[in-house]
Amino acid sequence: MKIKASILLIVCTFISMNCFSQDDSIYFPQEEIIIDECADALDKNECLSLKIEEEVLVILEDLFKKRNQEIDTLKTRITFELNDLNQINDERIHSYINDKKLNKKFTRELNQRIAELHVLRVDNKKPDNYKPNYFLNYDYSTSNNKLNKIPLDSNSTFKGGTIEETPLFPNQPRVNALTDRRTFNSLMQLHIGSNFVYPKEAIAKKISGRVSIMFLVDKEGNVGNIKTKGPAPILENEARRIISLLPMLQPGRQNGAPKKIPYSIPINFKL
Repeated sequence: MKIKASILLIVCTFISMNCFSQDDSIYFPQEEIIIDECADALDKNECLSLKIEEEVLVILEDLFKKRNQEIDTLKTRITFELNDLNQINDERIHSYINDKKLNKKFTRELNQRIAELHVLRVDNKKPDNYKPNYFLNYDYSTSNNKLNKIPLDSNSTFKGGTIEETPLFPNQPRVNALTDRRTFNSLMQLHIGSNFVYPKEAIAKKISGRVSIMFLVDKEGNVGNIKTKGPAPILENEARRIISLLPMLQPGRQNGAPKKIPYSIPINFKL
């Protein structure tokens, strides 16, 4: 019986870029989301951040009292988008806390509170064809059942919306975020499929499985720092070879500035 080697669905994952600095926004002005409670504030973004932190603390303090185990540090992360009416899109709010026992209830309650905030207007609004993401971070140390705020570095403080644009293949036009990702994924699948060779040794030894690939696209569009994890070195080597054949890409951008972007791609080798 002849053994057929095949490659399963290839999925390209764009890793969140919120770990990169928002300080070098060279193309778009800084947005200000002005909610009712911050209409008269001098720094509208700081006021919004403090208002959302108030909601975070109300929930955290209640949950933390019921937590039996002492936790060294609580890290909270929040992202959201605005809808076409410049109100917070309740379907695009994502919150997280680094405690599995607290996360589900924390997320549900905080998302609801954020969705209820009323936006009066957005100053310095980015162009309509962009959908900025808004990132907020709050960290706390815990001792004696009390929460103590940990100051964040300037890269993690709220500074308005962030526009993230994915890298593109050569000659791939920019359309919008969703179309760009889908087209990039399709072109990546074509690249992997056309260069894929199931190693003969792996076929002979009936080696198959999933190889996870991580790589970086730098500010010039070069692909590098390829890392793999899989069931056997022979499959990892083939995955690295395929990614190393990628052409120079159009670099990703954050707020108009080229940014180094990480990617994750799983490839399933199946006999």
